[in-house]
Amino acid sequence: MGAGIGTCLLVSACTESYPPKPRGYFRIEPEQAIYRPLPSSALPYTFEVSAKVKADTLPGRNITNGWLTLHYPEMNATLYCSYLQARGKALDDALSDSRRLALKQQAIEDIQEKSYQHPQNQVYGSLYLLKGDCASPIQFVLTDSVSRFFRGALYYNFTPKADSIAPVTDYLRKDIIHLIETFHWR
Repeated sequence: MGAGIGTCLLVSACTESYPPKPRGYFRIEPEQAIYRPLPSSALPYTFEVSAKVKADTLPGRNITNGWLTLHYPEMNATLYCSYLQARGKALDDALSDSRRLALKQQAIEDIQEKSYQHPQNQVYGSLYLLKGDCASPIQFVLTDSVSRFFRGALYYNFTPKADSIAPVTDYLRKDIIHLIETFHWR
């Protein structure tokens, strides 16, 4: 009789339904970055880069406008970089607009701003690290404080979930800091 009760309990325990496990994310382990000089001498600046580089050209001409796109295909991310020559109020407006764009992101939980100064290279700037499920978690701006302005904004090519892609964001943060620290005007 004891075996009959045990079998009954075992059968009733096996008929219970369990919800399926939620869909997981693949494991992301970025490779060690290999840096090389920016491959274009036509640009008004240079830095070391590990991403695939595409320089934007002016329509109908073979010269660059100073804008770049850095692709990280293995991480499904793109760093859009823009360049502007401006003086006085126009330079101040560009710096203000960059800060406003960083703060305008949706789903920001927190924002950290880190200043950079390399007076020997005439490079001054800010790095914005945005926490949360925002579209552009890393943005930065660099200037010579007189007439040159360079801005970068990282975008993922999918809807980000900050906690799931934290290793990728950390890797790209380090890569962008390396870009900032090796940046020089020409």
